[in-house]
Amino acid sequence: MEPSQTRESLTQNCDRFVEEHRRLLEQAVEKVVQVAAQVGVTPEEIISLLDSGISIRDLLAFLASKRSGLA
Repeated sequence: MEPSQTRESLTQNCDRFVEEHRRLLEQAVEKVVQVAAQVGVTPEEIISLLDSGISIRDLLAFLASKRSGLA
């Protein structure tokens, strides 16, 4: 973080990004939830994993590993 950037400006940047890309972000979340459902992971479990600190990358790897176990 640059010294000139305050927490408020970072929050504003994040809010602006979300507003500009809302539909794309919604579609991505919908797709993750769909894939998770296919491998038996509920939306509540996804939230719990994210709350526990798992990264999106690791969440996707986890879902992929469960999916490959189904094949």
